Amino acid sequence: MPKHSKRSRSSGMTFIELLIVLIIVGMGWFTLMPNLDLAGDGEEDALVQVNSFVYKARNRAVDTDSKQTLYIDFEEGFLQWGEEKVSLPGKVLSGHLNEEPLDGEGVDFSIYPEGFSDEVRLVLEGGVTFSLDPLSVRFLEI
Repeated sequence: MPKHSKRSRSSGMTFIELLIVLIIVGMGWFTLMPNLDLAGDGEEDALVQVNSFVYKARNRAVDTDSKQTLYIDFEEGFLQWGEEKVSLPGKVLSGHLNEEPLDGEGVDFSIYPEGFSDEVRLVLEGGVTFSLDPLSVRFLEI
């Protein structure tokens, strides 16, 4: 009868298993890194806050089935909804509401219960232009 020798098996990971784990972890990091804003751009942060504010008003309009009115103050550079305010990325130099030119100190625009809004286009200091997309109800830099 032939004798079979028993191999002693290590309880650790093999080199191939370790490489596979490192590749999976590396792919996760490379997927995550573009979404991390480690430097922090102040203008983009302000736009994110404005869009979050507008989205909250949109949700209220849809949930309560009532039109929500927001006010843009040109001189001070803020957006107001009820008693809440959020700063815009800069002072408003000019703008349009539903393709009509804006003048004065500010303008009201609406977000409707169906989930869409008036079209707003703002030109800020430095020539940066933001447009409120009526369907997605968020400001985009043009």
